[in-house]
Amino acid sequence: MRSLLAAACLAAGALAQYSDIYNQPPDTVNGCECKSSCKVDLRFHCNVAPLCEVYPTCRGGKIAEWSWSKMMFWDYCVYNKYSRYEDLPAASKKDMLLRHVREDSDPSNFPHKLQQFNGLLRESVAVSFDSVSDVFPEPRGKWIHNIGVTGGIRFIGSGNHHYTGLFKGAEHGIIRLSVAKPVNMKEGVAPGMGIKFLRDGRPSANFVAMFTLDGQPSHETNFFQHAWSNHIPQTDDFGLKLVAAKFFQGSYCPLMVGLSDLSTDAAGRVGAFPFQLTFHPLRHSDCPCDDFPRCLANVARIPVGARLFEVRAVARPGAAAYTIGHIELTEKLRASKFGDEHLFFKHQRMEEDFRLHPDWLDAISKKRDCGLSGPTTSAPAYEKGCHAHVANLQRTNVSNLQRTKREAMLDTDKQVII
Repeated sequence: MRSLLAAACLAAGALAQYSDIYNQPPDTVNGCECKSSCKVDLRFHCNVAPLCEVYPTCRGGKIAEWSWSKMMFWDYCVYNKYSRYEDLPAASKKDMLLRHVREDSDPSNFPHKLQQFNGLLRESVAVSFDSVSDVFPEPRGKWIHNIGVTGGIRFIGSGNHHYTGLFKGAEHGIIRLSVAKPVNMKEGVAPGMGIKFLRDGRPSANFVAMFTLDGQPSHETNFFQHAWSNHIPQTDDFGLKLVAAKFFQGSYCPLMVGLSDLSTDAAGRVGAFPFQLTFHPLRHSDCPCDDFPRCLANVARIPVGARLFEVRAVARPGAAAYTIGHIELTEKLRASKFGDEHLFFKHQRMEEDFRLHPDWLDAISKKRDCGLSGPTTSAPAYEKGCHAHVANLQRTNVSNLQRTKREAMLDTDKQVII
């Protein structure tokens, strides 16, 4: 109780504007009580996860870990569900989120490349995979997919498949269409989306999808030029490889996000789900790369009631895709400061799907499809947070750097051999 008030004040101060959606202090991995705000630290496994100073005695009488470098007891922060919000009906939660979307129509700004790279390295991708919330539980920068438009959707299932849960149909969804990097004539545009389906009395199911990290060249002026997927190919771009490698801290297969959570029933039991989804656009929207504000405004003009995507499922690696439904716009797309800076789309680790279908791991080319040759059914441990940065350097062929003892560890760590 001694720290709950202080931690609650910290959380409330950070999130007072959206306290209807998330308003509780963080828990910690070992059940300790935070006495400070949660922040990443390079000395703790290369900014792998936010941590806080804690009181020495934790839940069950366990003694917290001591840090000599920071001279404090500490633990990693965990953002569990905020029951007061999550227990609401899906329709109510969707209305609350869209109300915030409508409050401020000023979009965010693109960071400079160096600012983006430095900012991303100083954030925790573990939050993207682990937080149970519809907004960022702590203030943080959004360094990719900075600017977009947000609106309401529903998924109308075709009924010709055996997939369960939200794959049958989902009435209460939110979509954010965005670009992964600044748009210009030289680099083109890299469109993508985050999708959130609200559920009655429990947390939302989320996934992200795009064409490629590189995007499409500037002469392809249709925002919906290509099909998108929750699986994306590797990039050959040096800068994008550096950005993508950061995500190895959260998953050893970051080029894919999982789908099993969408298949769960009201009790959280996993049902039937596909290996992959592809989204085939049913709209055209002009996106001139020399006029990004007009590109975004054109996307926002798509009328309510329009079908945005035909959704196709790939049952298992190598199988043919077939249509299982479509996504329809139910609430106007609009530029939104809340959508750009606060709305959160959780990423489900592909390891969770592999755990349920280990045969899929044997059927893919791990290095090509995941980015590493050794992914398994287990996610990276926090203690391996710095390995991602070393793998990053090796993947981008920075061969003139001398090997360090930490780099040598890669040779004996099967999960990060590349």
